[in-house]
Amino acid sequence: MRVLRRIFSRFYLYVLWVFFAVLFCGLVFSRLGDTDPAHKITLYADVPDMRDTVLAAELEKEKPEGIRMVKVHPFSYAMFDTDDLLGADLYILPASRVEEYADSLRCIEGAPFDAAGGCLRGGELWGVLVWDAAKGEGAAADFIDYPDEDCWLFFNKDSKHILSLNGTGDDAAIEIAQRLLDLRGEQ
Repeated sequence: MRVLRRIFSRFYLYVLWVFFAVLFCGLVFSRLGDTDPAHKITLYADVPDMRDTVLAAELEKEKPEGIRMVKVHPFSYAMFDTDDLLGADLYILPASRVEEYADSLRCIEGAPFDAAGGCLRGGELWGVLVWDAAKGEGAAADFIDYPDEDCWLFFNKDSKHILSLNGTGDDAAIEIAQRLLDLRGEQ
Protein backbone atom coordinates (compact mmCIF):
# COMPACT_ATOMS: atom_id res chain seq x y z
CA MET A 1 0.00 0.00 0.00
CA ARG A 2 2.81 2.35 0.84
CA VAL A 3 4.49 1.72 -2.50
CA LEU A 4 1.30 2.46 -4.42
CA ARG A 5 0.78 5.66 -2.48
CA ARG A 6 4.32 6.72 -3.32
CA ILE A 7 3.83 5.94 -7.00
CA PHE A 8 0.53 7.82 -7.21
CA SER A 9 1.90 10.80 -5.30
CA ARG A 10 4.44 11.30 -8.09
CA PHE A 11 2.17 10.25 -10.93
CA TYR A 12 2.16 13.74 -12.47
CA LEU A 13 5.97 13.56 -12.78
CA TYR A 14 5.75 10.27 -14.65
CA VAL A 15 3.14 11.70 -17.01
CA LEU A 16 5.28 14.79 -17.55
CA TRP A 17 8.33 12.65 -18.37
CA VAL A 18 6.33 10.57 -20.86
CA PHE A 19 5.00 13.74 -22.49
CA PHE A 20 8.49 15.22 -22.93
CA ALA A 21 9.90 11.90 -24.17
CA VAL A 22 7.19 11.64 -26.84
CA LEU A 23 7.70 15.28 -27.85
CA PHE A 24 11.48 14.86 -28.06
CA CYS A 25 11.24 11.63 -30.08
CA GLY A 26 8.72 13.25 -32.43
CA LEU A 27 11.07 16.16 -33.10
CA VAL A 28 14.04 13.87 -33.66
CA PHE A 29 12.18 11.60 -36.08
CA SER A 30 10.69 14.52 -38.00
CA ARG A 31 14.21 15.91 -38.50
CA LEU A 32 15.55 12.53 -39.57
CA GLY A 33 12.73 12.10 -42.08
CA ASP A 34 13.24 15.47 -43.74
CA THR A 35 15.96 17.51 -45.40
CA ASP A 36 16.55 21.13 -46.29
CA PRO A 37 14.65 22.71 -49.24
CA ALA A 38 17.80 22.75 -51.39
CA HIS A 39 17.77 18.93 -51.49
CA LYS A 40 14.06 18.19 -51.86
CA ILE A 41 11.18 18.87 -54.19
CA THR A 42 7.81 19.51 -52.58
CA LEU A 43 4.48 19.15 -54.37
CA TYR A 44 1.17 20.27 -52.84
CA ALA A 45 -2.12 19.24 -54.42
CA ASP A 46 -5.48 20.86 -53.72
CA VAL A 47 -7.52 17.70 -54.33
CA PRO A 48 -10.16 15.77 -52.36
CA ASP A 49 -7.91 12.78 -51.65
CA MET A 50 -4.56 11.35 -52.65
CA ARG A 51 -2.11 8.59 -51.90
CA ASP A 52 0.70 11.04 -51.21
CA THR A 53 3.26 8.64 -49.76
CA VAL A 54 2.93 6.21 -52.67
CA LEU A 55 3.13 9.04 -55.24
CA ALA A 56 6.22 10.47 -53.54
CA ALA A 57 7.88 7.04 -53.65
CA GLU A 58 7.01 6.74 -57.36
CA LEU A 59 8.46 10.18 -58.14
CA GLU A 60 11.59 9.40 -56.10
CA LYS A 61 12.45 6.35 -58.21
CA GLU A 62 14.51 8.52 -60.56
CA LYS A 63 15.44 11.59 -58.54
CA PRO A 64 17.33 14.41 -60.22
CA GLU A 65 20.96 14.80 -59.19
CA GLY A 66 21.32 16.60 -55.85
CA ILE A 67 17.78 15.81 -54.71
CA ARG A 68 17.50 13.52 -51.68
CA MET A 69 13.72 13.30 -51.47
CA VAL A 70 10.42 14.22 -53.03
CA LYS A 71 7.59 15.21 -50.70
CA VAL A 72 3.96 15.14 -51.82
CA HIS A 73 1.16 16.52 -49.65
CA PRO A 74 -2.48 17.51 -49.90
CA PHE A 75 -3.20 21.14 -49.04
CA SER A 76 -4.82 19.98 -45.79
CA TYR A 77 -1.34 18.92 -44.60
CA ALA A 78 -0.40 22.60 -44.25
CA MET A 79 -3.54 23.56 -42.35
CA PHE A 80 -1.61 25.05 -39.42
CA ASP A 81 1.74 25.78 -41.08
CA THR A 82 1.42 27.77 -44.29
CA ASP A 83 5.20 28.37 -44.55
CA ASP A 84 5.70 24.85 -45.90
CA LEU A 85 2.88 25.35 -48.39
CA LEU A 86 4.27 28.69 -49.58
CA GLY A 87 7.75 27.15 -49.88
CA ALA A 88 6.65 24.28 -52.12
CA ASP A 89 8.08 23.92 -55.61
CA LEU A 90 5.00 22.59 -57.40
CA TYR A 91 1.25 22.95 -56.98
CA ILE A 92 -1.70 21.09 -58.46
CA LEU A 93 -4.69 23.43 -58.43
CA PRO A 94 -8.26 23.07 -59.68
CA ALA A 95 -9.61 25.77 -62.00
CA SER A 96 -11.70 27.33 -59.23
CA ARG A 97 -8.64 27.99 -56.99
CA VAL A 98 -6.07 29.29 -59.48
CA GLU A 99 -6.75 33.01 -58.89
CA GLU A 100 -6.51 32.53 -55.12
CA TYR A 101 -2.87 31.42 -55.47
CA ALA A 102 -1.91 33.52 -58.51
CA ASP A 103 0.57 35.65 -56.53
CA SER A 104 2.61 32.52 -55.65
CA LEU A 105 2.79 31.19 -59.21
CA ARG A 106 5.13 31.94 -62.09
CA CYS A 107 5.05 31.92 -65.85
CA ILE A 108 6.62 28.78 -67.34
CA GLU A 109 6.94 30.08 -70.88
CA GLY A 110 10.10 28.54 -72.33
CA ALA A 111 9.93 25.40 -70.19
CA PRO A 112 9.69 22.09 -72.08
CA PHE A 113 5.92 21.64 -71.63
CA ASP A 114 3.16 21.34 -74.19
CA ALA A 115 1.02 24.49 -74.06
CA ALA A 116 -2.04 22.63 -75.43
CA GLY A 117 -4.72 22.77 -72.76
CA GLY A 118 -2.43 24.77 -70.51
CA CYS A 119 -3.47 27.59 -68.22
CA LEU A 120 -2.70 30.83 -70.02
CA ARG A 121 -2.48 34.28 -68.46
CA GLY A 122 -1.82 37.26 -70.68
CA GLY A 123 -1.02 34.91 -73.57
CA GLU A 124 1.74 33.19 -71.59
CA LEU A 125 1.83 29.63 -70.28
CA TRP A 126 1.46 29.49 -66.49
CA GLY A 127 0.18 25.97 -65.85
CA VAL A 128 0.20 22.54 -67.47
CA LEU A 129 -3.04 20.57 -67.64
CA VAL A 130 -2.77 17.51 -65.37
CA TRP A 131 -6.46 16.55 -65.14
CA ASP A 132 -8.98 16.85 -67.95
CA ALA A 133 -12.36 16.55 -66.19
CA ALA A 134 -14.31 16.17 -69.44
CA LYS A 135 -12.24 13.14 -70.50
CA GLY A 136 -11.74 11.79 -66.97
CA GLU A 137 -8.02 11.29 -67.45
CA GLY A 138 -4.81 12.90 -66.43
CA ALA A 139 -1.44 12.67 -64.75
CA ALA A 140 -0.99 10.37 -61.76
CA ALA A 141 -4.71 9.56 -61.61
CA ASP A 142 -3.84 6.24 -59.96
CA PHE A 143 -2.50 8.25 -57.01
CA ILE A 144 -4.67 11.39 -57.00
CA ASP A 145 -8.46 11.64 -56.73
CA TYR A 146 -9.10 14.79 -58.72
CA PRO A 147 -12.18 17.01 -58.29
CA ASP A 148 -14.83 17.32 -61.01
CA GLU A 149 -13.02 20.19 -62.72
CA ASP A 150 -9.85 20.68 -64.73
CA CYS A 151 -6.62 20.87 -62.73
CA TRP A 152 -3.24 22.32 -63.65
CA LEU A 153 0.31 21.91 -62.44
CA PHE A 154 1.98 25.19 -61.47
CA PHE A 155 5.44 26.23 -60.33
CA ASN A 156 6.14 28.37 -57.27
CA LYS A 157 7.67 31.70 -58.26
CA ASP A 158 10.22 31.34 -55.42
CA SER A 159 11.33 27.77 -56.18
CA LYS A 160 15.10 27.31 -56.36
CA HIS A 161 14.64 24.27 -58.58
CA ILE A 162 13.78 25.95 -61.91
CA LEU A 163 17.12 27.13 -63.33
CA SER A 164 15.95 27.38 -66.93
CA LEU A 165 13.21 29.81 -65.86
CA ASN A 166 14.88 31.98 -63.24
CA GLY A 167 18.63 31.54 -63.78
CA THR A 168 19.41 30.17 -60.30
CA GLY A 169 19.38 26.75 -58.69
CA ASP A 170 18.72 23.63 -60.77
CA ASP A 171 15.95 22.18 -62.95
CA ALA A 172 14.92 19.45 -60.52
CA ALA A 173 11.33 20.72 -60.21
CA ILE A 174 10.95 20.62 -63.97
CA GLU A 175 12.25 17.03 -64.06
CA ILE A 176 9.85 15.94 -61.31
CA ALA A 177 6.98 17.72 -63.08
CA GLN A 178 7.77 15.82 -66.27
CA ARG A 179 7.83 12.52 -64.34
CA LEU A 180 4.45 13.38 -62.84
CA LEU A 181 3.01 14.12 -66.28
CA ASP A 182 4.32 10.79 -67.56
CA LEU A 183 2.23 8.93 -64.92
CA ARG A 184 -0.94 8.85 -67.02
CA GLY A 185 -4.14 7.29 -65.74
CA GLU A 186 -7.92 7.39 -65.52
CA GLN A 187 -10.33 7.62 -62.59
